[in-house]
Amino acid sequence: MSHVVAPFEVASKAFAQPVGVRFVQLMPGIATRHSDTMDVFFFVEGQKVNVAVSCATLTELREREGKDLTDQQIVNVAALHLRRTLEQGYDPTEAELFLGGKQFRELAQELVYL
Repeated sequence: MSHVVAPFEVASKAFAQPVGVRFVQLMPGIATRHSDTMDVFFFVEGQKVNVAVSCATLTELREREGKDLTDQQIVNVAALHLRRTLEQGYDPTEAELFLGGKQFRELAQELVYL
């Protein structure tokens, strides 16, 4: 699953040069961290970064709106979120990124998944 998202570069305010981003894996955070998330892991310049996607948001989309996103779509939304966050100056040594609610919906709509 390492090629679900092609590696990409991002110009980041936190770094002098564009940074390389590579998708690593998607795994349920429920099992590994006892959190209510789907964890999407990337390497950003060798630093492992987790975008934690809210399971509550995914459940709400499925139950209230009948939208059941695929793993591929979830990873694409997480990658877009990471790209935008890096562009704004996110330093990957900081805390994990959380993605849920309105923000997830907006990105999914931008990718025409909703």
